[in-house]
Amino acid sequence: MTCWVLAQLNLVLKQQFGLVSAAAFPPHATLVGNLHTDVTQDELVKRLSPVFENAPLIEIHNTGLQRVGDCFLFNVHEDGQGHANLPLTEIADAVREAVMPVSVPVNDFLVAPVEEGTFWGHLSVASHDLLINPGLADEVGKFLAELPLTPPAAFRAEVYSLYEFNSNWDSHWWQTLTWRHLKSWEAGRSTG
Repeated sequence: MTCWVLAQLNLVLKQQFGLVSAAAFPPHATLVGNLHTDVTQDELVKRLSPVFENAPLIEIHNTGLQRVGDCFLFNVHEDGQGHANLPLTEIADAVREAVMPVSVPVNDFLVAPVEEGTFWGHLSVASHDLLINPGLADEVGKFLAELPLTPPAAFRAEVYSLYEFNSNWDSHWWQTLTWRHLKSWEAGRSTG
């Protein structure tokens, strides 16, 4: 249900304001982003499989729509008590540890490289477009506040996925971004 609500919000913002950066991705919370690597898909799967196959089912709490700077997102980083969700943070740390040895340094437009990124669980509703057009943020915020779409306050992290993304990373990459799903894992067992 959370993914459905997020996709609906991303698409309505695309239709209403032309915002495409959040809608360019599948609905997701990034554990480790902006990983550039020269290794094969098989090598990445080999590195990540032990992390996800041994992952517990994690309760994710959504504190609701928040404005962070000029961007809008659902905060899923907390545990329902206002503290970091430690099991989720531990999964992100394990993923980072698994892929850092094969990370190739890069400098991309408006995105921190994987080695500089800090995990903060969130679901992007409106993001990078508003960083280059911040004058639109207030209008987008008002529009979002009036929409009748509310995601569940909690859900379980049961599926972890690996995606490949391609774009011109030196500029407004969200305008040319393409992606493909490579592999999914269910906590405790692999899926195709």
